[in-house]
Amino acid sequence: MRPYPAPTRPGFYWAKLVHPSRMPDGEDWASIDWEVVSVNDNNGEGRERFSVSVTGIEPAQWIPDFVWGPEVVRPKELS
Repeated sequence: MRPYPAPTRPGFYWAKLVHPSRMPDGEDWASIDWEVVSVNDNNGEGRERFSVSVTGIEPAQWIPDFVWGPEVVRPKELS
């Protein structure tokens, strides 16, 4: 998958975590493959405007921590 621009709105996106934030020593949270993550609006500014939730990782991650893929679009019949 080719890299996409970073998200500019909340939603679900394909992404690879490449620079984990707040990772404990001895752990490796970097993504092996593309995974779906949730981008959340924090009503903040700059780097912390959006946080990113990754399954299996408790602390929020940040937009610059990822290589981004496309937005996950729900089929209209499920909306």
